Amino acid sequence: MSSTRKHYKYEYLTSRWGGMKLRKEMEPRIETWLSGFPKEEQKLMLDLLSNFYYYSEKRINEKVEELYKEFIESYTGSLTDVIFTKIIKEQGASFSDIFSSAFWFQNNLYDYMEPNILSLLEEGSVPGTLVIVDDYSGTGKTFIKTIDKFIKKNREIIKTSLYFLTLHITQRAIKQIEEYSKEIGVQIKIISHEISDEAFKSGYLFEEVQAFKYQKRYSDICTRHSINKNFVFGFEDVASLVAFYYNTPNNTLGLFWYDLTDFIALFPRHKKKQTSLKQMQKDAQNRKNRREQIVIFGIDDARLAEIMAYCIANGNNVSLANMKREFGLTPDQLDSILKEMIKKEYIYVENGTIMPTEKLKSHMFVSRLKKYKTSFHQNDNDTDTSTSAFNTHDEYIPVNFK
Repeated sequence: MSSTRKHYKYEYLTSRWGGMKLRKEMEPRIETWLSGFPKEEQKLMLDLLSNFYYYSEKRINEKVEELYKEFIESYTGSLTDVIFTKIIKEQGASFSDIFSSAFWFQNNLYDYMEPNILSLLEEGSVPGTLVIVDDYSGTGKTFIKTIDKFIKKNREIIKTSLYFLTLHITQRAIKQIEEYSKEIGVQIKIISHEISDEAFKSGYLFEEVQAFKYQKRYSDICTRHSINKNFVFGFEDVASLVAFYYNTPNNTLGLFWYDLTDFIALFPRHKKKQTSLKQMQKDAQNRKNRREQIVIFGIDDARLAEIMAYCIANGNNVSLANMKREFGLTPDQLDSILKEMIKKEYIYVENGTIMPTEKLKSHMFVSRLKKYKTSFHQNDNDTDTSTSAFNTHDEYIPVNFK
């Protein structure tokens, strides 16, 4: 019996993303987007699309159930001891909140979900097992900063069994989180439904010669469309191929989410509006940053970082006399540094010995991570440095997608 079902033009791509309704909606979107490229460039775009992860609302609702099932199958303790929470973001709304809501709702976890975990930790309540859920992790930074905030509130959290449940994670994020876990002595188990790597990494989607050729061709296309160099390969050159129905991570290849002059992005990112609320949130964050800033007369950030590293490296053999001599500190500077480091809970004194805390180790790791930059580009001249046409995009980078 022959089928009378309509087959959509790009069904071989979109069938992985959702049902008939989504396939129908995607056909004109893909057609319009591809029309912005010459015929000879469309093949590369379709090759990349064939490896793209798009999460529709229906697909997310299905995947969160699968993700929870994976956790249940790997967890050997009592579920009554488990608390679920979400990534802690900076000021403003986060689209990952949509995912965390879908996670507890679809899995009937209302009595296990605690959005205000920081308050519990501050009051001395430490869960036996804490599960952090998020939709996507591109570099691992936001997750690491979340754990850092937990440690700041209550150091006992390092004894907790920590899980990171994420729908999609990159190999880079896994590596960074594992390094962070070892460095600060916190056990973290990552459970992710799908794992991806940099799109043009040799041997991932394409063989070495082909990967280099396609990367160069893609870069040339971006140059022609004057895409900001910082986002040609996505934020921090993560080069993901990931989008959600509610937003697209800025780690995704920029050509998929930039609105260009001659065509609209296939997977557009949410454009934040400058409202009174946004300004109030920004002002509040600036006031908080000023309160937390360490100010020591005559000590710049680089020198202070070296002193912190010295405390970690020497452990319980830290000598005040050696510190003063090696860093050329005045007595007042030494006192100020010690007071600030104790106040910030970077060091503590035990039996007359200076000891570095897990918080200091975490702080140093995150500081190094901020400076981390892969040499992804084969040639810095492959992409355009012009930013004039896309300044608005630089202003709306949701923290949860970093």
